[in-house]
Amino acid sequence: MYFNENYFINIDNLLSKKYSFYAHLKNDRKETLKEHTELCKNYFNKLVDSKGLDRIFLNFEEIYLKNTSEKGKLLFRELLMNTIVLHDIGKINPFFQSRKMGNNSIEYSEKFCIIDSQHSIISAVLYLDYFMDKVLKLEKDDKKCIRLFMFLNAYIISKHHGNLEEFKKFLSSFDDDEVGFKVMSIFNNTYKDIYLKDFSLSEVKMKKACNNTNNYLKKIDKEKAVYLYTYERLLYSLLVACDFYATTEFMNGVELNEFGEIAEISEFYDIYKSTSVYRNIRKYENEDYYKDRKDLKNEKNINILRNEMFLDAEKELSKKINEDIFYLEAPTGSGKSNVSINLSFKLFEDNPTLKKIFYVYPFNTLVEQNLNTLNETFGENEDVFNRIAVINSISPIKMDENSKKGVDNEDNYEYYAKALLNRQFLNYPIILTTHVSLFNSMFNSLKESAFAFHQLVNSVIVLDEIQSYKNIIWAEIILFLKGFAKILNMKVIIMSATLPNLNILTSSKESTATLIEDRNKYFSNSLFKDRVKVSYELMDEDDTINALLNHVIDNSYKKKKILIEFIKKESAYNFYRKVKESIDMNDRINCSVELMTGDDNSIERQRILKSIKSSNAEKEGIILVATQVIEAGVDIDMDIGYKDISKLDSDEQFLGRINRSCKRRGVVYFFNLDRTDGIYKNDVRVNTELSLLDDDMKRILVEKNFEDYYLPVLNLIQERFNNTFNDSNLEKFLIEDVGQLNTRKVEERMKLIEEDNWNMSIYLARIINKEEENTTVNIDGKEVWESYKDLLANNSMQYAEKQVKLSEVKSKMNYFIYQINKNSDLLYNDKIGELYYIKNGEKYFDGEKLNKDKFKREVGIFV
Repeated sequence: MYFNENYFINIDNLLSKKYSFYAHLKNDRKETLKEHTELCKNYFNKLVDSKGLDRIFLNFEEIYLKNTSEKGKLLFRELLMNTIVLHDIGKINPFFQSRKMGNNSIEYSEKFCIIDSQHSIISAVLYLDYFMDKVLKLEKDDKKCIRLFMFLNAYIISKHHGNLEEFKKFLSSFDDDEVGFKVMSIFNNTYKDIYLKDFSLSEVKMKKACNNTNNYLKKIDKEKAVYLYTYERLLYSLLVACDFYATTEFMNGVELNEFGEIAEISEFYDIYKSTSVYRNIRKYENEDYYKDRKDLKNEKNINILRNEMFLDAEKELSKKINEDIFYLEAPTGSGKSNVSINLSFKLFEDNPTLKKIFYVYPFNTLVEQNLNTLNETFGENEDVFNRIAVINSISPIKMDENSKKGVDNEDNYEYYAKALLNRQFLNYPIILTTHVSLFNSMFNSLKESAFAFHQLVNSVIVLDEIQSYKNIIWAEIILFLKGFAKILNMKVIIMSATLPNLNILTSSKESTATLIEDRNKYFSNSLFKDRVKVSYELMDEDDTINALLNHVIDNSYKKKKILIEFIKKESAYNFYRKVKESIDMNDRINCSVELMTGDDNSIERQRILKSIKSSNAEKEGIILVATQVIEAGVDIDMDIGYKDISKLDSDEQFLGRINRSCKRRGVVYFFNLDRTDGIYKNDVRVNTELSLLDDDMKRILVEKNFEDYYLPVLNLIQERFNNTFNDSNLEKFLIEDVGQLNTRKVEERMKLIEEDNWNMSIYLARIINKEEENTTVNIDGKEVWESYKDLLANNSMQYAEKQVKLSEVKSKMNYFIYQINKNSDLLYNDKIGELYYIKNGEKYFDGEKLNKDKFKREVGIFV
């Protein structure tokens, strides 16, 4: 047994029996420190059992502690387990007991005044005192290594009520007159009749140990740096989870026994296998897949190619099942989402240690779209579908419908507390989320972000459209993913129609596998390669806008479905107005015109997508003017496309919106209007020689040989981070920031979206109509705003209920929030935080579209 119960410290042996020590208060109830500690131990054991954490830490030992003796490894385990036990021992602080717990029975020295009622730093110091002599007795090499983990665990204890920052600052807290030093001085001289262990930490011993730990830390190589970062974040996440669960159980009577694991993949897989798509693929497998001398070059049935890809990927997965990172490169329209669902389930079949699935997308729109796809598969089985959750900034906290049915009163606090805990700690078997949410769990320094890091253990993560990440951190991303996967027993499927070979950036193919070995079988097939004809006839026009407008109007006579994409929102708005004006003046054109940008809320997006797929659009045609929100994965099938050139992989993504069904011949006309360098900052792909202004890039787009495109891109990235005189240097980052456990620096480097200090958020109150189950529901923006204000002001509502209800209101508020350039002269009617409320918002809309000119004149400029 990896975690031996005998290694847990009994805190009764450390504390005087003359006094009672309390951890939490709830009305007239008091929870003793011993009771809280036992609850934390209980939750630690639950998490170990449910998530198989013994195997995870054994992984870590085998990789990081492979040269450590058995004695050293046993002490490593003891240190780890008692991070949980001793995390709150500092609550024996008499100031904490008297001021926070109302317990005035404990005598105290005035020396405690220097740290007031703090307890986490005291816990860290007492933890160090308990284990220091044990660690110093180890053999030299063991001592160097295990001492680091003793200090790291103590640092995590000191931060369990705060955010992770910089480990070296904790080591320096034992310098003269720093907080750690002050705590040591208290326990060296007083409190001996209360804390019974002889306190043996001396100033000399501690300074020497901190200095040696600092020196050891500097020698950690870049590979071990990622493993050490993984350990820190995992233990921090586990400690916070155990403490939070235990506290909630005492305060609210909510006991958790399930943490979102998939017990049997057959619950999901059997339903998926019953779908007609899956059954048809298996029928094809039995009848045609293994036939010799198949010639698919001229295959005209796209479903045959989809079947082949599904089965090819599955076969390769079975052959390479022991790898950690899987690359799925597949043309747009080839059914990647379906393939990835099957692959994720297949991984579970072959690996019983796996527990959870994450489907991760670049945009909330794709999260919504793929939830609808899963709803089509699992929606009829309510119990199963309710175990799939969306975690993003705009979805309300998921409520457990079965629990709701089981309570007499919906105001039952347990109902809300469980929902909040499940959201905070991602206690769901299948999660749909965004890249930003996932990266927050992995890299953000805030405590709330790190809550769920332990949920990555034993998980399958499907990353869609990885090329949409900032390319200046592609190398860091793949290095972290490899490190996480190795320690946490993760399996990662990275998929895209344009997939860079990220192994080039790490100089290693270790732990990675390609799932489509013969990419030409698909990319060179005419159904994908020649599905869309490309034209550059608009590229060199002097008056691009008018040439484009005339071209679009000419094609609209043909009653086609036309898509025009701009890379600037302002250009899209302007062109939309021009098209509307032209069509209003021409009674020969009957098609409707739509505009889709990042300004549209989900209700408006759904309305637009519904109109595109309508019978009227098929019969009369439709024109959709859009920004880049239309590129990646949006499920529309248009006849003719127009696009302002940008990054080549974005241009290819756009082609995927044209003739998606392969039932006709599509055509895309590229034009060159707006500059890309201001939009895609720090992106090497905006170089002219890597865009469609270059003849080689034009050839690559037609031939679909994206390796020739990504090779120079990856070389440019390598040049940047291999420059030893540059702050972007990769090795420097790994050794100095990751290896030294500077979480703030890691967070800054790994941030997917840069903060924009030039924007502000406004709330335009109006009435929005939303279709729900064949009925139209009115959502009044003014009422939503007032509900939000009332909830914020309600101090009598219990915390969990308030957070759940706030999440529901915030979800509705997203329908009314827009970003504009900062305007210090903004006239607003109300304000909450940095959100500005403007009543009568309907006057700035024409139908469901913002009238930007009017808004600009009266309020400000939209971003």
